[in-house]
Amino acid sequence: MMLASGPNWSRFFHADGIISLNSPQLTNTRVNDSMGLFYWTEGFVPIDVYWYVGVLVSITFTVGLFTRTSTVCLLLLIRSILSRNPYLANGEEMVMQMCLIYLMWTNLGASYSLDAWLRRRLGWKNPTSVAAWPIRMMQINVALVYGISLPYKFVQDPGWVTGDALHWTIASDMWGPSEYPWLTLALDGWIRKFLTFGTVFVEGLFPLAVWFRPTRRLAIVAIASLHIGIALLIPNVTYFTLSMVCCFAAFLNQDDFRLFDAMRTRIQLQCKELKSRLSMLAAKKTLRRA
Repeated sequence: MMLASGPNWSRFFHADGIISLNSPQLTNTRVNDSMGLFYWTEGFVPIDVYWYVGVLVSITFTVGLFTRTSTVCLLLLIRSILSRNPYLANGEEMVMQMCLIYLMWTNLGASYSLDAWLRRRLGWKNPTSVAAWPIRMMQINVALVYGISLPYKFVQDPGWVTGDALHWTIASDMWGPSEYPWLTLALDGWIRKFLTFGTVFVEGLFPLAVWFRPTRRLAIVAIASLHIGIALLIPNVTYFTLSMVCCFAAFLNQDDFRLFDAMRTRIQLQCKELKSRLSMLAAKKTLRRA
């Protein structure tokens, strides 16, 4: 998201950008409020500097280098973006802010990170446990997103009741690619009804089913698949939907990571076996030629 915002960064956040801070008619207190860094550094730290810092800390956060510092820096940056121009927020900044607030209170780089790798290389002991309450708070918040938003969909848009909501979204010039309206018109409209009611079912199921062992993985896979599908069909909300997919990692537990490790080990063994067979075939060909 930071990389994609680079070409428009000045237009979005400069004092003379989309919203001119020098305009005498600007009376909206939500714009450039004092909760952001841009407000306090106006005039002596160029706005463009924050983009370079944002790209850097996004990379260090992703790979887990100086993880806690990167988390706090990203939170301050996202908060500053929302404070300077809240009208540009499309949901993903709100999701990221929510996650970062919780994650800065736990040791996010305890295991799968460059921080953990460096500790092992230096002979330092890696932590054997981390604070669980920030992850639990994040889980509850994510579940509430669906528990609260789904009833609002029924109240604010009758298309969710009739099964037509996703047709208008996918065919929209604002949200969707607008070249796929045939997709939701095909089969006498049954596809759009399936997509709409399927979305309602998955979003209604997730905040309940994710807490129980027999249905937890199914709920995570279903909601993640839904958001990836939305990212493909409705590209103008891609960053929001992918941000939500990242949130679902909070619901993975130790059994899931053991399963991932077992799958990784199996794949590595199969790759070694395939490599060995290819080497044997190459050796046989060489012998035949000799």
